[in-house]
Amino acid sequence: MNSSAIVALLLLVLHATSWVEAETNHPDRDRVIVGVDYYPEQWPLKDMARDMRSIKQDLGADLVRIGEFMWNSIEPQDGVFNFTLMDSILDAAEREGLKVMLGTPTATMPAWLYNSHDDEIAQVGPDSPNGYAGTYAAFGGRRQYSFNSAVYRQYAKRMVETLASRYVNRSVVHSWQIDNELGHEGSDIDFSDMAKASWRAWLEEKYDSDIDILNSEWGTIFWGVTYSNFDEIPLPLYTIPGSPANPNEEFRSNMSPGMLLDYRRFRADSIASFADEQIEIIREVKSNESSSHNQPITTNSPGGVWSKAMNSNLFFNSKMDFVSYDNYPVWGGSLAPSAPSLVAMQLDTVRCWGHYNAGSFSGFTIAEQLIGAQGHDIIGYTPRPNQAVAWSSQTLAHGANSVMFFRFRAAVFGQEEYCYGILDQTTPLGTGRKWGEAKHVFSIARDYEQLWLAPMVSRVAVIYDMDTIFSWQAQPQSTAFDFSNETHRLYQPFWRNGISIDVFSSERLGEVSLSSNYDVILLPAPLMISDELYSEIESFVLEKGGSLWVGFRADIKVATNNQMRTDPSRLAALAGVVVNEFESLNIGMPNAQLKMASNSSITASGYVWRDGLKIRNDVSNETESVWDYADPEFFGGLGLSAVTRRQLSNGGEVVYVGTGIDPELLVPLATKTLVRQGLFITDDVVGPPSVEQIVRKDLLNNSWTIKINYAGESVTVGSLEIPPYGVVVEPTTSSSSFSVNSTIDSATRPKAEGILSMFTSALAIIMLATLLA
Repeated sequence: MNSSAIVALLLLVLHATSWVEAETNHPDRDRVIVGVDYYPEQWPLKDMARDMRSIKQDLGADLVRIGEFMWNSIEPQDGVFNFTLMDSILDAAEREGLKVMLGTPTATMPAWLYNSHDDEIAQVGPDSPNGYAGTYAAFGGRRQYSFNSAVYRQYAKRMVETLASRYVNRSVVHSWQIDNELGHEGSDIDFSDMAKASWRAWLEEKYDSDIDILNSEWGTIFWGVTYSNFDEIPLPLYTIPGSPANPNEEFRSNMSPGMLLDYRRFRADSIASFADEQIEIIREVKSNESSSHNQPITTNSPGGVWSKAMNSNLFFNSKMDFVSYDNYPVWGGSLAPSAPSLVAMQLDTVRCWGHYNAGSFSGFTIAEQLIGAQGHDIIGYTPRPNQAVAWSSQTLAHGANSVMFFRFRAAVFGQEEYCYGILDQTTPLGTGRKWGEAKHVFSIARDYEQLWLAPMVSRVAVIYDMDTIFSWQAQPQSTAFDFSNETHRLYQPFWRNGISIDVFSSERLGEVSLSSNYDVILLPAPLMISDELYSEIESFVLEKGGSLWVGFRADIKVATNNQMRTDPSRLAALAGVVVNEFESLNIGMPNAQLKMASNSSITASGYVWRDGLKIRNDVSNETESVWDYADPEFFGGLGLSAVTRRQLSNGGEVVYVGTGIDPELLVPLATKTLVRQGLFITDDVVGPPSVEQIVRKDLLNNSWTIKINYAGESVTVGSLEIPPYGVVVEPTTSSSSFSVNSTIDSATRPKAEGILSMFTSALAIIMLATLLA
């Protein structure tokens, strides 16, 4: 080969290298990023270089996530900074070709900070679910700070500014993580004096300094609990009459429902404000330092988001560059993993916190993917061999484009020494079952990159409303109620049909057109619905001819202030029914007796709640009962229905699910809805309940079916036998009538064509080099 050919090949290598470098640092990346959560400060530093080399060379990772608990290491005394350890960690990663996700270490404060300002920074919470004695969070845990503490924010700001100033120009820093699991473990609720002062200021701004408006919105004339000025307003503490919080309540207060809704809105804003402040600091430092490195910003969201007084939509979509999530299908004390469909629903929710563009939500990162047994004090269920492979693959199937395992090494000390990772404390480097499983996941991520990087274009959407969730938190009405379970009740029947589902907040409707982007809408337990959302839903059904599924207690409250509506439910009317009776089915009460309307010998039970539905005479030709109540003495005796279906002549459809029926019994009805809307994939996808099947398109518009067996025994799907926790990714057969995700949008196609263009250019260079040789 002559010198010209060598030059040509060198250009090829440089072209490919620069492409990887440019795209690796971008949240909408053109390759899947895999990595581990690594805490080298918790191990002898002499092992760090060896660990980093093994993480990169043997395990095959791209990224290590570090730093979120290192405040005291960086600032051992007030205003005295020492970056020796952090510098050595970044240097070691850089030498091995690893990138770093760098956390701002504000989730745990140094002892010197707590001891000098405890009453000015510490959160105050209930002693227990039974009361509000007001105990300060003691030093020694994490997230002790109040989001409303000006003093803590001042110190946090200095730390973040100092950290960013040192590292925004380091190319080894791939991205920034704000804090750690914001709002987790009870830190969303705060009864401190700082919270009280901020709460009053928040209310004064919201109600334009007019206390009469607040009194009207909260209905304080009831029981005569009217306020004369904003300084009289307390936090929603225990009062009389009162009782202990139930297991489905985060705290119990018997104050005004309007107050309880506003308090949760306030808490959500407080958490978002804390996150936004750090984001703005990093971006300002980057601007001042003229940094040329992308370094996108995220935070790692914990699970259980719908049980907290927080709203992840407030910071992910509007302020952060990409979404990150910690995926734990089991945790300490877990007797068994969460149902695969529940995990899938959470992943779809996480995906839809992200940016929306040209018909799809952007991909997300799994910042912590469980691989070993977990627990602080009580250890939960241990993942079976290859079970973590199934869970990790599920994240990719639902839109993740980056996966990091928690954790690389299990700690030998501290509160998480029973949180096991790829390596347990005694596992030699590069060995063990979980090491092999991590490599297997990385291989799946690499082998099907064009599939995982393609947008998930869904025609089915779950729409939830954060104010509705906050209202259910304040007054769950049934001790058996859980919003996640009610969402899953509508979600699971469509999940079983192998269909892609978006799960997003009504806040996103300014960006997302229901009529243009979806054919099926699911509204779980829609206690309150704004006039604007109802107008869109009505148009979706009556004008577009879309299908709507509605859960019980639909449209009974005013969306702005949590007061009861005095007009009948608009959603019930749209469904062609009237709610004649209702009953809370608390834990310990008898279940509602149900029978299938078309075959009374098929029976079932209803849980949580029951709405007694009466089909309206004026639409009786369009509306049918799917499940009836069977008890002769009340609902059944009155001839009331539990589940109904209205089919309009324009193709529109409304299904009202009035009780907590087993979602598996709704799968055939979901199939009918998908057939009606032309979205049905194939009978083959509705296989055993333990097998998830998703049909997706890749960047080149090829159709693939992902099959994941979550069972501990082999399962046969068609002619294919899938081993325990096995993952199969295969081209969709041509006989499948697949009609969803059938196009790649214009914003994404250039990315796919760019990949092809790169390889075409490379081929041309090789051919040129050959001719010159």
